[in-house]
Amino acid sequence: MTLSTFAEFGMVIHFFKMGVQIDPRQILKIEKQAIVIGVVGHVSSLAFSGVVLNIIGSLYPEENRDPSVRVLLLTSSVSTFPVVSAFLTEMNIINSEVGRIAVSTSLVSDSCMWVLYFVLINGTIAIRQETYKPITEMIVSVSYFAILFFLLRPLVIWISNRNPRGKPMTESHFIWIICILLIVGFTASVSGQPPFFIAFCFGLVLPDGPPLGSVLTERLDTVGSTLIVPSYCTIVGLKTSPRSLGDFKSLTIELILLSLYLGKFMGTIVSSLLFQIEFGDSLALSLIMCCKGLMDLCFLNLLLNVKAIGEQPFTLAIFTMVVVTGCASLCVYLMYDPSRKCRGYVKKTVRNSQPEPALKILACVHYEENVYPMINILQASNPTEDTPVSVFVLHLVELSGSVLPTLTKDKSPNKSSEGIHNVFDQFHKHNEGYVELHFFTAKTPFVSMPYDICNLAMEFMSNIVIMPFHKWFTEGNIEYSNASIKTLNQHVLKKAPCSVGIFADRSQISEKALGLYEKLICEIAMIYLGGGDDQEALSFSLRMAQHPNMRLTVFWVRVNTQSKSRKTKNPYIDLREQIRYSSCLEGKVTFKEEVVEDGADTTKAILRIEKLFSLIIVGKHHVKDSPCTLGLTEWCELPELGPLGNLLATSDFTCSFLVIQEQPRWF
Repeated sequence: MTLSTFAEFGMVIHFFKMGVQIDPRQILKIEKQAIVIGVVGHVSSLAFSGVVLNIIGSLYPEENRDPSVRVLLLTSSVSTFPVVSAFLTEMNIINSEVGRIAVSTSLVSDSCMWVLYFVLINGTIAIRQETYKPITEMIVSVSYFAILFFLLRPLVIWISNRNPRGKPMTESHFIWIICILLIVGFTASVSGQPPFFIAFCFGLVLPDGPPLGSVLTERLDTVGSTLIVPSYCTIVGLKTSPRSLGDFKSLTIELILLSLYLGKFMGTIVSSLLFQIEFGDSLALSLIMCCKGLMDLCFLNLLLNVKAIGEQPFTLAIFTMVVVTGCASLCVYLMYDPSRKCRGYVKKTVRNSQPEPALKILACVHYEENVYPMINILQASNPTEDTPVSVFVLHLVELSGSVLPTLTKDKSPNKSSEGIHNVFDQFHKHNEGYVELHFFTAKTPFVSMPYDICNLAMEFMSNIVIMPFHKWFTEGNIEYSNASIKTLNQHVLKKAPCSVGIFADRSQISEKALGLYEKLICEIAMIYLGGGDDQEALSFSLRMAQHPNMRLTVFWVRVNTQSKSRKTKNPYIDLREQIRYSSCLEGKVTFKEEVVEDGADTTKAILRIEKLFSLIIVGKHHVKDSPCTLGLTEWCELPELGPLGNLLATSDFTCSFLVIQEQPRWF
């Protein structure tokens, strides 16, 4: 087997993996604006390039006799869905507003191509030449796809279901599926179908996501990304002929190709602006739709192999594709930031929630272990008739075996979210009339989760987002840690359009659960050093203190001699204001002072008090250069928690804690 043949078979496997990651039912969910933008962008690219082709043909007839240029225009006018989705994933914007529109638009562009080329062109040829050969080819193609869907799809699913539930796919089952795939690719070559495209369609008819899609994607991804794709690109690159670009004909072909990209760009940006999409977003969308990738490379290589295009158009198409895609990628990276929309957002914190009828909380959960601790925090926020709470629960699920992220509002949740949804539903029924509950499920890569969280927080004008700590304990006091959740929390803290709380539950090791549904009195502490975050944490603590089963102790940690130049707000002021207007706080809030010299004294003070409380609340940032944190900031291993949160996260402490950051200052 030659290296070229090996690469061809490798691309069959790679495109099969790409197809498995896609749910074709997404086509039915495409909105009107994406359909219009996709159709207009596709047609305008053909129209612009067609006009330029005719102009050049009228001026230089001898330069317009190559039919391969027309074939090149038809295939290059498409923005293929696999290429656009892969580009958006690499740029980490696939679940942004522009990313979602680009995904839908590329689906429309792909559909336009196959309907236009497969049906109209073959039908036109059959009518003009009065031959049934194109119709026969269409029937063969449709029959081939029918075999894939009605015969091979059930066979592969049956093989997958033979695997024991909950266990990894056996090697024998995996090899059987790969053998079926290679047979499909071989028969496609024999029948005159593009093997890589048939493999993509075969993957498309299989169910995405776990268990089948995730297993196939995981096992095929490493080989495809590290070996097959680079080898194939190298082989295709070696087929280019730069020496053929020295004549005048190459200049005319290049002008036609550039007009095609210009038509795609202009058609997309104009139609986007007509739908009142912001100019910056329209510009980014237009650049994305001009990007080319691996599938375009395969089409060009296929056209060259069947001699549908010559070396010169092939070389120019490759070079133009690389330059345009590289420039467009750089422009999108530099100009498009989905989080910029949050920067003009109105200030939303717990402190300024008083005029609103309800405190709005976006509660994020990853696993079932996060559910009951999160419900305790929500119950502690005192949902009553006078102080109602609007809760937006977001179940974050890592995307596996699929390329399309989804964000759904679940009235009838799927199996992965059903248990979590039921527990929150019981919480809602327990607080009937006082809690407004909305449940969402986001299936997306961890790197893209911050956009879903921030967009939901901005859409529903949340006062605070509460995130689980990246470490948690299960039965038997076994500690689990997830580095991806840690990174997610860091990004949310930077970009959130409201306050953020990071909650760590340690009731498994301390046996000090909040127990708010019982009649037990729960003791919570708030450690105040000064600063905006501490004032926000104090406001949330005072809200919790209104709960009938809660008692709050505020510890004001200060240095022995306050410098005159240091402006640390005395928490007595907030306490007096809150207690004056809320009779339910009388006798439930205790104020104590802890006088320290440096961070070591602060650590000792917290060690003394943490054993007495079920929950400690702290702010992330404090007064800058405060002596109270001297020595703590230099050894902060968890910067997302701040000096005190980092201290509470060490193994010396067993108390649950909540770290609160006020809305970022650049808002």
